[in-house]
Amino acid sequence: MNRRGLVGALAAAVALAVVPKKTRAEPQKKIRPPGALPRGAFEQACIGCFRCAEVCPTKVIRFPSVLSLDTATPFLDMADRACVLCMKCTQVCPTDALVELKVESEVIAREVRMGVPKLNRAACLPWTGRGICRLCYQVCPYPDRAVEVVGPQKAPLFHVEACVGCGLCEEACPETARAITIEPLP
Repeated sequence: MNRRGLVGALAAAVALAVVPKKTRAEPQKKIRPPGALPRGAFEQACIGCFRCAEVCPTKVIRFPSVLSLDTATPFLDMADRACVLCMKCTQVCPTDALVELKVESEVIAREVRMGVPKLNRAACLPWTGRGICRLCYQVCPYPDRAVEVVGPQKAPLFHVEACVGCGLCEEACPETARAITIEPLP
């Protein structure tokens, strides 16, 4: 190996050691926590204190990486966990960027809109006829309102106007299907 090859190999090794690995890209459009003020006002009010993330029992609340050029406001990373609607994050926010919400089913149904479910019917077991699955319906805090099962195959049908966007359905969707994703509000 010549000197140029050695220097190149050392530079590559240093780069790999210094630059952190990204396990998953941060979402482009972020889903904000429950009770978040409207866009713009939320980013202005949030001071990035991390209290919401600290009290989150499922650790779904995340902050952008240090290397990100994004503002340091919290977002929900629903790739492998969901929001359980405990509203603890809204109770600890010191700036009211997250408006405090009561842990009452009807209050949450009326006030919380974090995201909307997107169903890929081509991957959904009942819709494709590849199996029986009602997990999204069974875990939904608002069954028959936010999601219902329809047809002889008992396939899910989402009602986005009634969905709070908690992501429990996405988390419950079997690994073989991964037919449901929660997307940010338009």
